[in-house]
Amino acid sequence: MKHLLTLLLSLLFTATSCTAGDPVKFVYQGEVAGIMCIHCTNKVEAAMKKLPGVQIVKITRNEKGGLPRLELIATNAAITREDAVKALGDDAKMYDIRSLKLVKGQ
Repeated sequence: MKHLLTLLLSLLFTATSCTAGDPVKFVYQGEVAGIMCIHCTNKVEAAMKKLPGVQIVKITRNEKGGLPRLELIATNAAITREDAVKALGDDAKMYDIRSLKLVKGQ
């Protein structure tokens, strides 16, 4: 019974998340300098969520020791690095969006 419920829930999720009317998703990836703690991460995430069409923002440590990675999932195919810097506002003095590129459009 538990497996049946899990199957039904997964089918329901798939049916509701993949409808024909869903907006197209675009994935952007880049790097951001200046993030030292969770407070920094939260500030940058909040700023990126102000960009038009941005639905999800992820900032992760670079396991190879480089700059933290930035990922945006959006319905907008025209987000630029300059847009991201503007969204930071005065915080652009502390955090530097080094790169931001469209890597996937579905």
